[in-house]
Amino acid sequence: MSPELEQLLEALYERDHCEQEERDHYERNARRLIDDVLQRLPNLSRDQFLEALKDRYRQLRKARRRFPSIPPKA
Repeated sequence: MSPELEQLLEALYERDHCEQEERDHYERNARRLIDDVLQRLPNLSRDQFLEALKDRYRQLRKARRRFPSIPPKA
């Protein structure tokens, strides 16, 4: 995964899981990153782009929810 895509997914995750008072900051950051991508891909709409990100974002959320496994007893 490209570093830019990772950064965008992280920004979306932070936006969705931050404290309420930090939400505006993370929302602006996510929008800026999305706008940067869309400027380079003028034929792609915002909705199309966000739809394309859904699976990757779900994977990130799922990975964050996983608890570390408990090592077997010796």
